[in-house]
Amino acid sequence: MIRNEQVIISEGVKLLTEKLGSVETEFFIFALKRDLFDYTEWRKEYFENTYKDGEASQFDNFLNSAAKHFPQNSFGLDE
Repeated sequence: MIRNEQVIISEGVKLLTEKLGSVETEFFIFALKRDLFDYTEWRKEYFENTYKDGEASQFDNFLNSAAKHFPQNSFGLDE
C-alpha cells in the first residue's frame, strides 16, 4: 500500500536533514524548485545511460519488475 503524500514528504525531508543537515537540505529543495527539476525525466535519462551496450537485460529486468509492482504507472520510461 502506498503511503500518503504528506507522510512520504515528511520522511524524505527527515532523511535529507539527517544526511545533509538543515541548511544543505534547504539548498537542495531550493535547487530542485528553481530548476523545475523533473525527477521522472532524470530517472529516465539515468537508466537509459546506465544500461547501454550489453547491459540492456538489466534495464529490461528493472522495467518488468516495476511494471509488475506498479502496473498503473509507466514511470515516464516509455515516452
